[in-house]
Amino acid sequence: MKVKLFFLSLSMILCLISCKKEVKKEQKIDDTKNLFKVTLDLVIKKNDTLHLYYAQDSAEDYTEQSSIWLPVEGKEVRQQVTFNLPKDVLPIKVRFDFGVNRENKGIILNKVKFNYFDKQFIADETNIFNYFRADENATIIDYKTRSLKRKDPNSVKGASLYPHDLAIKTEIEKLIK
Repeated sequence: MKVKLFFLSLSMILCLISCKKEVKKEQKIDDTKNLFKVTLDLVIKKNDTLHLYYAQDSAEDYTEQSSIWLPVEGKEVRQQVTFNLPKDVLPIKVRFDFGVNRENKGIILNKVKFNYFDKQFIADETNIFNYFRADENATIIDYKTRSLKRKDPNSVKGASLYPHDLAIKTEIEKLIK
């Protein structure tokens, strides 16, 4: 009788513990759904760090406090790299700095995707440069291949893309309304 009571108590405790863990996983998934996300579809062949700057006001300058550094593993094939902006941050414009590793001779940018809840906007191969422009001091672009290269191969500063402010602002505002 004592053995039956022991196993019954043990099984009830295990059920409660396993249910509690499942609830935490579901909460974690829901927590990221309401974040504003920016995903780059690119080819970056060497390990590097990408840098996204964001501003919540058109007049606002880009600052280190409003930026995200993201390490990226180099690959010979396309990959998607996602920046999750902090909670309650809704940008009006973004800028990309494509790495500090001088061994990366060029990065191919295929798409930029913006997500907010169930809405998305994609700047793809056909129109990406309608929404973004090169930092002419640091970047050389091959528009046919969408290859971005640093202007000075000895510089630590990699290629950079700035937004065409009005074009990107219009698309982002559609997402956040």
